[in-house]
Amino acid sequence: IGKALSVAGDYDLVLVADATYNETNLDFGGKKIYLKGVGHNTSGARPVMDCQQAGRAFYFASGETKDSVVDSFTIKNGSAGYGGAIWCENSSSPTLTNCTFSGNSADFAAGAIWCSQSSPSIINCTFSGNEAAGQEGGAIYCYNSSSPKIANCVFSGNSTAWYGGAIYCDSSAPTIINCTFSDNSAPTFNGGAIFCRNSSSPTITKCVFNNNSANWYGGATHCISGSKPTISDCTFSGNNASWGAAIFCEGSDLTLTNCTFSGNSADDGGAIYCKSSGGTITNCTFTSNTAKYDSGAIHCLDGSSPSIINCTFSDNSGENGGAIRCISSNPSIINCAFSGNNANGYGGAVDCDSSSPTVVNSTFSNNGADYGGAIDCYNSSSATISNSILWGNSAGSGGDEIFIADPGSSCTLNYSCADDTGYGGQTGNITENNCIHQDPQFVDAAGGDYHLKYTSPCIDAGDNTLVPSGVATDLDGNQRIVDGNNDGTSTVDIGAYEYQP
Repeated sequence: IGKALSVAGDYDLVLVADATYNETNLDFGGKKIYLKGVGHNTSGARPVMDCQQAGRAFYFASGETKDSVVDSFTIKNGSAGYGGAIWCENSSSPTLTNCTFSGNSADFAAGAIWCSQSSPSIINCTFSGNEAAGQEGGAIYCYNSSSPKIANCVFSGNSTAWYGGAIYCDSSAPTIINCTFSDNSAPTFNGGAIFCRNSSSPTITKCVFNNNSANWYGGATHCISGSKPTISDCTFSGNNASWGAAIFCEGSDLTLTNCTFSGNSADDGGAIYCKSSGGTITNCTFTSNTAKYDSGAIHCLDGSSPSIINCTFSDNSGENGGAIRCISSNPSIINCAFSGNNANGYGGAVDCDSSSPTVVNSTFSNNGADYGGAIDCYNSSSATISNSILWGNSAGSGGDEIFIADPGSSCTLNYSCADDTGYGGQTGNITENNCIHQDPQFVDAAGGDYHLKYTSPCIDAGDNTLVPSGVATDLDGNQRIVDGNNDGTSTVDIGAYEYQP
């Protein structure tokens, strides 16, 4: 193969027959060569580059472009200090397509592919059993303003000694589309599948994260140091870590849209853990996530103030905060529905500790805890709840709907529907403004349908001025403010769902 590359010129096609090759450090020398494996001896087979732990397979350092292509190879048993299978630097951005990377390793970082100031296109590839034995990036390491495109790839069983079982990003912006991450791990530290730091801004779209794990933070994804991940249309299931089973963010702003979290588990933050972080979580579903201690779905700590919009939380559980726990944090919760969440201690849906969350147009029903079936406030917390329903929640010891644990905590309800017989603790610190205390008349609460019947007292009973600017739809995506009672005036309903006449 090396001899063929040395004599080929730009835009030459080099065909490599299916066989096993033991060459290492193959260099395109900056040329635009299409290197393609073919099943010459056996139909459907591909050539295997078995590096036999003697080096890496390819070395790109001469500014190669997308027209330098490696297509349909299996690359295995590569070994190097950095980049066990492929090295890319000096703005080298080759195309790697239809390849399998297995059993490659790095003494330090990038078990399979190293990228420094490089942006390769990695398409339709499989990464399995690669390892960064000493540091980061079990499969791919992105560094120094690298922006690789990674599409339609499978990452399975890759591991790292430190961070990023599959992919590690440092000051980089990879685009990751239609990929599957399963059983990748960071058994010592963080980021079972993906780790981002130093203002990295990955875009992750239509990916599946399943059964990835980290010892500490971020079973699937861990972002720190000013990183700004954008994650959309992804599924997270069965991931686990001590903190943040699916996602852990510290000092980072997360943009999360149209994602599903189910069956993830952690000590704290059964799905997401936010520490000193902001961002938005929109149109997401959290189901059956668990925390051994706090926050079955989302944990907010140390000044975290994410906006949680149009999300559904069901059947999540934790010791405190069956769905969400806030510690010294002020999240905004808008157009959300909470049902079937449970806490053994405080806050079946939301638990507030030294926090001041804002809740607007949300519905809480059938959640349970020992104290505060829906919401618990303590340690000088102050929750503000507007245009929302709290009905049919339960608590074993006090406050079926709301529990105020100490004299320094309070809760203000504006234009809300709540069962005031379910207030517990320091009930004098619960303030109501224009609230109603009637059955909201859900369509089928027992069946989990919390839309409003046409006879509901919550229709057109809210306050339009309390709806945050930019919120035009309800949890279903229907128009948020309509004239539901046909009195000629469009007034927002109470709850997550707007009645559509």
